[in-house]
Amino acid sequence: MRFDYTYRNTAGDYWAYFFFNIYMRFTGLINGMFILSILILMIRRWETSGAFGRSVMVFGLSLFLVIQPIALWIRALKQVEIIGDVDTRLIVGEGGLTISVRGHNQHINWQDYRGTVKRPTFLLLMPDEQHGYILPNRVMGKDREALYTFLKERKA
Repeated sequence: MRFDYTYRNTAGDYWAYFFFNIYMRFTGLINGMFILSILILMIRRWETSGAFGRSVMVFGLSLFLVIQPIALWIRALKQVEIIGDVDTRLIVGEGGLTISVRGHNQHINWQDYRGTVKRPTFLLLMPDEQHGYILPNRVMGKDREALYTFLKERKA
């Protein structure tokens, strides 16, 4: 079996990666607990709070529901700007993973391959501890599950 993808990551791809990276860890649990606490505080104390108290509660809630996603979007835009208009080509086959970026080719044998992370909007292919390649669903299309199964079998 062979999978061959040539694509360019968008700001939306990086935003999804950054977002899932935060919310799939302990930080996401803390964020969720803070949001829930602020919501409970707002429900229970809104009527008795003054203008300052209400503004602090609204700011606290908007910190994680508005400001953080916007900050992640700005970070994603900067990432796209750093990388520029560069296509990534990933070839996945029986012999391993071949990665081509800016004319640089790298072949990773399966015994050296680090692993794959599956998220709702992308797969993250990790050939080693320092590099990862976001492969969005829009690129994989209907091959997503077959590719993930293929990669999982190689790493088992």
